[in-house]
Amino acid sequence: MSNLQIAALAYGATTLAYLVPTYIEGERTGGQWSPHRIAGLIFCLFWPLLTVVVLQKATAGASKPKFVFVHYAVTVQPIAASQARD
Repeated sequence: MSNLQIAALAYGATTLAYLVPTYIEGERTGGQWSPHRIAGLIFCLFWPLLTVVVLQKATAGASKPKFVFVHYAVTVQPIAASQARD
């Protein structure tokens, strides 16, 4: 089995995991095939891709250093130990 086949299988299984609850929810609310229900089922095909993108962004963003803006015209004076609040 190639990597592409494994990825397609994982994508299909994840899509099915999103699709089944959406279909069941539509059946429980009357079972009518409205445009919103059809759109919801179609969007289930894209949720796995969006999940991967969000997870990738979350993990990549956690390791990057945060940018801190420093304005050199403003000097910060250190607080003396006698002035520090507890």
